[in-house]
Amino acid sequence: MVDQATLNELVAIVGKENVFTSKISLNTYMYDASLVYGRPEVIAYVKNRQEIASILKLASIKKIPVTPRGGGTCLSGGAVPQRGGIVMVMTKMNRILEVDPENRVAVVEPGVTNMELQKAVAPYGLVYMPDPASQKVSTMGGNLGENSGGMRGIKYGLTKDHIIGMELVLSSGEIVQIGGKLEPIAQELNLNAIIIGSEGNLGVATKIICKLTPAPKANRTMLASYNTLEDAGTTVSAIIAHGIIPCTLELMDNKIINAVEDWLHIGLPTRAGAILLIEVDGWDAGLDRQAQQIMAICRENGATDVKLAQNARERDNLWTARRMAIGAIGRLAPNYDMEDATVPRTKLPLILKEVDRLSKEYNVPIGMLAHAGDGNLHPLVLFDERNKEEMARVEKVRAALFRYALDLGGTLSGEHGIGLAKLDFVPWAFNQQELQFLRRERLAFDPSDTLNAGKTVPETAA
Repeated sequence: MVDQATLNELVAIVGKENVFTSKISLNTYMYDASLVYGRPEVIAYVKNRQEIASILKLASIKKIPVTPRGGGTCLSGGAVPQRGGIVMVMTKMNRILEVDPENRVAVVEPGVTNMELQKAVAPYGLVYMPDPASQKVSTMGGNLGENSGGMRGIKYGLTKDHIIGMELVLSSGEIVQIGGKLEPIAQELNLNAIIIGSEGNLGVATKIICKLTPAPKANRTMLASYNTLEDAGTTVSAIIAHGIIPCTLELMDNKIINAVEDWLHIGLPTRAGAILLIEVDGWDAGLDRQAQQIMAICRENGATDVKLAQNARERDNLWTARRMAIGAIGRLAPNYDMEDATVPRTKLPLILKEVDRLSKEYNVPIGMLAHAGDGNLHPLVLFDERNKEEMARVEKVRAALFRYALDLGGTLSGEHGIGLAKLDFVPWAFNQQELQFLRRERLAFDPSDTLNAGKTVPETAA
């Protein structure tokens, strides 16, 4: 419980102007982009590592839960203060500390958005490759915590493949350095692999060292239309089987296509059952051949039409359509639940068919987005949370989706994390010994069990 003495200590650490306890402030920070809610007791904005260290040390001593928070775009309840306590807001730590083009690294604070980093390194001919659709507002601290991916993940990997070091504050208030700018020659345990994707359970990153990549010299972008989702899903495996690795391979179904087209009016094929957005990049030489191969594979697997973007404007329109798809869904229902169950790409047609079946069985509309090249599904279940009977059906759809994904050899999450929203499903994915190991790992970093408490791993695993 946060008592008056604790409030006074928080004010002493971050200043009165950065501590909020009003009803409207607490209500503002009781949710993220998921369906989960939890009311904090106090909001504290932090500006540097020492303030974070002092808050975590205080909370550890007093056993007060701390929820680190960036842009609040988390889709699994990871930024929701499930046990009250302190919400520690990182958005004022928003400086790009260094861009080192010679070593192809950048050092940023956790409140920097993904898009701000992209813009900062672009003049040097460099790219930070992870590109979540929420990149305009999602912060690098959150990207690190969730191991975010994005549309380029099939070729370039996820956040874990592009962060080579960090400054980390432990729950005790201790500040440690993990990895560094010369990560490839650092002789140490690869603790980056443990921290990235840990959802703020193991520590709070205050500096993030990002690996940058030279911007591709050229690209070719294609739009393939299909009558069915299954045909589109089959095409994905066929492309990869031919030894071609596109930088993006995205799927949208008819509901998403029409929602986007009704909003943006950019000429998407509204009668298509599904489309694939495909791009190859690299040196200009050879890209036309790759594009022609891909277009032929699409036609062989049922594509009714395949088009190649003829100029930058047409390409930008296609990727704008994909990035704006989630916002467009707001035109179809008051609420949506976007999941990210992930399956082997060869199983993509099966799970796409199953999602369609679940939609009909439970009479719940579902729009389908997917980072198809990774088998990473983003089904958008549409509903009105004021309708309790409908909400019960939505929960049944969620459970059935995760069960089926796991049965196909998949996972509960490709990039959105477990948080609170999927906590009940974690025992389906791990046996008791594995859960106990994960719980011990967490407590090794956070013995007081205060840092983003109650999330990711069920406490019954102890």
